[in-house]
Amino acid sequence: MDEIDRLRRRFGAILLPLLWLHAPFMALAALAVGRPAWPAALCSAAMAGLVHLCWARWGSEPVTRYLSAVALMGQPALLVYLLSGHGWQMDMHMYFFAALALLIGWCDWRVVVVAAVTVALHHLMLNLLLPAAVFPSNGDLNRVWLHAAIVAFQTAVLVWLANRLVGSFSRIGAMSAEIMRTNETLEQRVATRTREAEAANMAKSMFLANMSHEIRTPMNAILGFSHLVLRSELTAKQRDHLQKIKTASGALLGLINDILDFSKIEAGKLTLDLAPFDLRQSLDSIIGITADRAQERGVALQVRIDPAVPRRLVGDSLRLNQVILNLLTNAIKFTDRGEVVLSIGCRSASEASVVLKVAVTDTGIGMTEEQRARLFRPFTQADSTTTRKFGGTGLGLAISQQLVELMGGHIEVESSPGRGSRFHFATPLGTEPAMAAEERLTPDELQRLRILIVDDNAASREVLQEIFASWSVPVDLAASAAEGLSAIEAQAARGEPYDLVLLDWKMPGMDGIEAARRIRKESRPGASPAVVMVSAHGRQEALAEAQTAGIAAFLVKPVDAAMMQDVIHGLIAGRGTAAAARPQQRAETVPMVAPHLRGGHVLLAEDNEINRELAVELLGDAGLHVDIAENGRVALEKVLAAEGRFAAVLMDVQMPEMDGIEATLAIRQRFGPDSLPIIAMTAHAYEQERQRCFDAGMNDHVAKPVDPAQLVAVLDRWLKPGQAAPVAAARPMAAEGELPASLPPFDLDAALLRLNGKRGLLRKLIADFGVKFGDTVPALRGAIGRGDWAEARRLAHTLKGVAGSLEIRAVAEAARLIEDAAHAGRPEGIEALLIRLDQAMTPALAAAGSLRAPAAVALADDGQPLDPVSLAPLVAELRGLLQRRSLRARRLLETMEASLGASGAQLGPLKAAVGALDYVGAEALLEGLVRQPMLSGKWPS
Repeated sequence: MDEIDRLRRRFGAILLPLLWLHAPFMALAALAVGRPAWPAALCSAAMAGLVHLCWARWGSEPVTRYLSAVALMGQPALLVYLLSGHGWQMDMHMYFFAALALLIGWCDWRVVVVAAVTVALHHLMLNLLLPAAVFPSNGDLNRVWLHAAIVAFQTAVLVWLANRLVGSFSRIGAMSAEIMRTNETLEQRVATRTREAEAANMAKSMFLANMSHEIRTPMNAILGFSHLVLRSELTAKQRDHLQKIKTASGALLGLINDILDFSKIEAGKLTLDLAPFDLRQSLDSIIGITADRAQERGVALQVRIDPAVPRRLVGDSLRLNQVILNLLTNAIKFTDRGEVVLSIGCRSASEASVVLKVAVTDTGIGMTEEQRARLFRPFTQADSTTTRKFGGTGLGLAISQQLVELMGGHIEVESSPGRGSRFHFATPLGTEPAMAAEERLTPDELQRLRILIVDDNAASREVLQEIFASWSVPVDLAASAAEGLSAIEAQAARGEPYDLVLLDWKMPGMDGIEAARRIRKESRPGASPAVVMVSAHGRQEALAEAQTAGIAAFLVKPVDAAMMQDVIHGLIAGRGTAAAARPQQRAETVPMVAPHLRGGHVLLAEDNEINRELAVELLGDAGLHVDIAENGRVALEKVLAAEGRFAAVLMDVQMPEMDGIEATLAIRQRFGPDSLPIIAMTAHAYEQERQRCFDAGMNDHVAKPVDPAQLVAVLDRWLKPGQAAPVAAARPMAAEGELPASLPPFDLDAALLRLNGKRGLLRKLIADFGVKFGDTVPALRGAIGRGDWAEARRLAHTLKGVAGSLEIRAVAEAARLIEDAAHAGRPEGIEALLIRLDQAMTPALAAAGSLRAPAAVALADDGQPLDPVSLAPLVAELRGLLQRRSLRARRLLETMEASLGASGAQLGPLKAAVGALDYVGAEALLEGLVRQPMLSGKWPS
């Protein structure tokens, strides 16, 4: 009924002005017939006023409606009276019928009846009392009955219409109410279904996350242990069964990863992680994985990277590699013979970006137009037999397409049956701002090299020759190991021995391993070339033999030009004039902080012992006193206890218990950046990691391996002058033997630059590296096998920093790649990276082991071990060093141990406590030793 009420209110709003308009009209009508105007106008206004008062009091309620019916009938009655005796009096009766019809606007049949009764009573009463006020010819009862009949008929029609109108409005109102109720119900249902869908989606996401962890963990263990067992002695049948287990497990893990990735994309949860990366280095693991698969199928794999492609780009390298790996794997899978070519080019998009163009072309089975049309549908392959014949889920290309679209590109395919396929896409990537050029051999230095390529495959020889031709470097070619040995001998006889020999591994007659042994054995002193193994086969198989054959490095086919130049630089630059020039670049003076800053106290937070010792030496040489903390929690405690004594804090980022970011956030609650500078000193060099340090409140960032001059420049910028104590002159470190002139793969000249020329310290750090990092590769395998990616990342990060400081570039780069893979938490290709790290670590550990010698025993003048009493000054000095938490306590303990001979074994627990930085425990142990008798004599107190 709300709609009827609104209609009645609108009608009343119209009727009121209409009633008031009757007053001036009545005045004009009275004047027209010669009567006084004011009585007629007053009477009409009185009727309008009564209705208005009711309207103001009750609105459109029935009392207002009924009174308006009487007033509206009174207006024509007054008009008929004013025109008494006039010719138009009879015509004014028509106004009764018009007014009666007007009242249907109230949508109330009772109002019409009230008006009809009013008209009837008016006619009957006046016909009897004042007939001239009704009809011109006085009273006429017949006319009264005629008018009454007409009014009755009109009233009946109006009542019927009013009822119909009210009924229609009632039905409309009921329908509207029902629609509203239905809408509310629907909204409630939609809201309920939405909540249920969101809950289901959340449950699905949680399920996928849980399943990812629960499935990947045992799958990684199966794959890892299968690989380890396959490296042991097995029967042919056992090896076959285990290989099938590993292959099936790898296929299952790939399926799981595809489904999880597709679910993330479908839910819109997959995002890109943009970071700077080296394109050629990031492709290294992909090439290693796919090269083995291509070799197994007898397919040639070629990689062609346009030299115009920038070396460092900004984007999500993990997802880009995922797409390229999928395209290469598919191409190899569907190619029985011929070749698969990965081509990468670019075009400039702006000063800070390029459009990377990637294409994978194969000579495989190809596809029809119909097969291409359904190629990128999820869980769909080219035809119904593809899955049975080739394997796979049909998800790889669907995921690749969506990843490329997420990166701003689109995958396209060109193919025809029997003629192979070409998948290509273009995606925009950022470029890193110009950086200092990496140290490389100059074109002149490259062109002076004498190089021999030995490979029985003509196409492989041609590819390698083209790489050197692009640098204008002439090379000699040999088609067999015997031919290569003859060329080496002839060149040496002419007094122009080869600098570099590139050897294929698998060659008929004599393989590359045997050829390398012959080269090493038959070359004259000083004329032995550097030998690089170039092979499409897995490196692990040849690694053990290669270590004794004099092979300096491995390159996996297909070989990239940048990769080749990196290897040549690492091998040749250390042997020629480039390396000889480095010592001349060494500064004549040790870098030190500004004079007014010397003697200041700094806190070093570093969990790795080798890194700590290195940093303490550099900071001590720079003129600073150093206090140390083995993790962020200890650093926080020392900062709070020092009450502003430290001039700066040098903070590693990745540490146990509390990392550097968390420690910095806690320190910043007490000390601002101006009052206590905090400098990140970490192997995390990526831009996003640098930004994390700055966001946490650090003032600056120094990347490991640390350049002493750069470190001093940063310290000069941030150190705050404070209470300074004189710094004692650094004592030369006692050498446990001479540091050799060269120690491959350690770049001793570059490492000495980082240590301000301290050969004794470098010798010790290299020896310690062999002891402390000998089990890193097995530890990494164990962590990855358990699915403990955080631990794997920490191990790789620590190894990367130490290897960089000691200038073992191959180890540092391999560790960096594993750290990146562990950060992403994806096992694909991780085994190839572990093999690469193991290969790089083996010669490094062997070299470090060659520096370890039994500790010399300090002797007195008569050749006997020193009397313990003579150690009193050393014990006093050790006590002071322990109280000051100084790293020099460890060196002093080594001296005391050697001086005591057999009695020095009692220092074992004390050495362990100092090595673990447990200075409180070490002090207690020292006091306990002072009170105990020795094997010969008594400890000095």
